[in-house]
Amino acid sequence: MNKIKSRKEFDFIIKSGEGYTVEFKENINSDLAKEMVAFANASGGRIFVGVNDKKEVSGITVTNSLLSQIQDVASNCDPAVLIDFEQYGNVLIIHVKEGSNKPHRCNKGFFIRNGANSQKMTTLEITEFIQAEGRVRFDEILRDDVDLNKVFDPKLLNRYLQLSQI
Repeated sequence: MNKIKSRKEFDFIIKSGEGYTVEFKENINSDLAKEMVAFANASGGRIFVGVNDKKEVSGITVTNSLLSQIQDVASNCDPAVLIDFEQYGNVLIIHVKEGSNKPHRCNKGFFIRNGANSQKMTTLEITEFIQAEGRVRFDEILRDDVDLNKVFDPKLLNRYLQLSQI
């Protein structure tokens, strides 16, 4: 993710508000892990700490202890979420990289970015997500909803084997 280059760019991001790749947090709270995994499971994003939902910059005091606390949150996700820090004035920007080993989860579950929100994924959504990421191949999926006796035709199998010279 690109670092902020000017006050004009920073002001534009704040005025534009939260979106698919931008989240505002007035301070560090228990939802931080949820936002991190949601961004990592999507396309990545930035969390602006010291900005509230009304687009007001309240600021935050950035200390080594705070940075360590945030890094611990990212490391405790499964798999760990990769982050970088940027400070712009009294706002801490957490750059969350798109995960290369999706899906990521935190102690509250699996989340994905949907517009300006981080949504908890259902079991079906997690399964579809894993399949879409290519983590489970189609031919390895078990189908409990199909009655083999109704769909399997031994004559067709024999014909296929004969044509393929197996």
